[in-house]
Amino acid sequence: MSQEKAPGRRRGGLFIGRWFGIAFYLDASWFLIAAIVTYELANELFPAELPGRSPAVYIALGVIAAFLFFSSILLHELGHSLVSQRCGIPVPRITLLFIGGLAEISREPDDAKSELKIALGGPAVSVILSVLSQLLSWGFAALGWQPAAVVCGLLAMTNLSLVVFNMIPGYPLDGGRVLRALIWAKTGRLRRATYISSRIGIGFSWLLIFAGAWMLLVPPQNWRGVIYLLIGFFLKSAAEAGYANAIQREMLAGVRVRDLMTANPAVIPDTLPLNLAVEDFFLTGHYVVYPVCAADGDFRGLLRLDFLKEIPREKWPYVSAGDVVAEKSSDALRIGVNESAARAMRLLLAPELTRLAVIEDGKLVGIVTRHDILHFIEIHTELED
Repeated sequence: MSQEKAPGRRRGGLFIGRWFGIAFYLDASWFLIAAIVTYELANELFPAELPGRSPAVYIALGVIAAFLFFSSILLHELGHSLVSQRCGIPVPRITLLFIGGLAEISREPDDAKSELKIALGGPAVSVILSVLSQLLSWGFAALGWQPAAVVCGLLAMTNLSLVVFNMIPGYPLDGGRVLRALIWAKTGRLRRATYISSRIGIGFSWLLIFAGAWMLLVPPQNWRGVIYLLIGFFLKSAAEAGYANAIQREMLAGVRVRDLMTANPAVIPDTLPLNLAVEDFFLTGHYVVYPVCAADGDFRGLLRLDFLKEIPREKWPYVSAGDVVAEKSSDALRIGVNESAARAMRLLLAPELTRLAVIEDGKLVGIVTRHDILHFIEIHTELED
């Protein structure tokens, strides 16, 4: 499964390495599902398939099989990611979650052909792994190495199951992205293609949710229903977010930051002491962020209210606004006046960032906020309905 991730919105997790320029992480939720899978294999599947072995053997086989299974998921996501990179779309990281893997692409593909290639990259790897695993299973069985044959047979079946599940034609599953690419290529309308595939994805997610609830509530109750519920709600959220992203992409096509910004915003002089900045701006203007500029209009940074909390009040008369933003300033706080509104939105999706300083030739010319862009999208969406 691949999903666009906005810059600045980084999922936590345990870093396990970097290959092909992609960082690999284990999400906290993965450890739980890994323990469950290992336990089930060691206590149910292998005792049934290989009776008469010791508990230590079953545990060892469970650990090995679980490791190979999750390695297969990583390779599936790597398949998506390498194709994405060949299409010119960087993939900063891959994360293993309780639902499987997530390749976090930096942006959506520019055309249907690239979308189709990326969507098929993961299932292609899983098909290859399934075939190789089955061949190895037959080979080990012929040699009489039954434990290895069972492990490889299980790996062949799980990789094939991974392909079947992922090829269900509902976004954000791989099959949904394939369907979206085909409709996009046929109609030339990404938004319409995303709408259709995401509706199917939401419908499938509700099936998983109802199945999970049934398993938990109807005798004999099965705790695996929790997993169905979690996967269902995750897919539903991702499908809805995918359609929202498509709307934003369509509405913001060709729109520049200058078209949305608020020009000539209130500016705090960089020499103004913090106590006066509070009195003259924060207490009277009712904003929690103000741009700070030099006398010639050069942008220095954004002064946020929470920055002031880090400085003792008795020091406010002796610390200027320019001194504070000099330590906090970042290129992530500014954007060029002629840059795309879509890029501004991607930057503003960072949880701690609500506004950007709009710069032209080093001078502050305006402010653009997340609300400005969402309001623009809302108005144009309403006018279309």
